[in-house]
Amino acid sequence: MADAGFTYISKNKLVFKGGTRHAYLGEVEESVPYGVQGALREFYGVGEGPPIAATLDHIVAAVGG
Repeated sequence: MADAGFTYISKNKLVFKGGTRHAYLGEVEESVPYGVQGALREFYGVGEGPPIAATLDHIVAAVGG
């Protein structure tokens, strides 16, 4: 494999607020909330609340589809 010329280390932090995980990603100041929605809400037995994108939603979006 060719030398990429640099090393990137992703520095992230997870904070739990009111039952929702908030990810602080690198140098971005605003957090990204992770929760559940739709069928995931039913599967995990999560009660009422606004739908919040799950980790799986972000993974699928990140790979373009």
